Amino acid sequence: MRRTAGYKRKTTGQIVKEYRKAKGISQMDMAEVIGVSYQQVQKYEKGTNRISVDRLKQIAKALDVPINEFFSPEELVVSETRAAYGKITDDEQLLLHLFREIKDKKVKKAVIEFIKAVAK
Repeated sequence: MRRTAGYKRKTTGQIVKEYRKAKGISQMDMAEVIGVSYQQVQKYEKGTNRISVDRLKQIAKALDVPINEFFSPEELVVSETRAAYGKITDDEQLLLHLFREIKDKKVKKAVIEFIKAVAK
């Protein structure tokens, strides 16, 4: 259910709702597991109320989903200075995501060399 480049960024609440529904969990059941009212779950999913980091951890655990699934790659990076190249494009984001999926170091190096050659 991972988001891909080219799609409009969903709110954290929308992503929570998608995972909850995909797992077949009702708002009532979710509320009980994380210790809030079902109305609060509704507010989280609609974006009326923000979800704290601690609550998001509970939700991720309840849904058996890594917490980073609720964030875009830009939100996972903490930076005190502005990026040298400005905002990353969807294609760049996809390229980086796919590159990070490569486990073999030799293949990663070959990809880098290929890109260098093509960029010249």
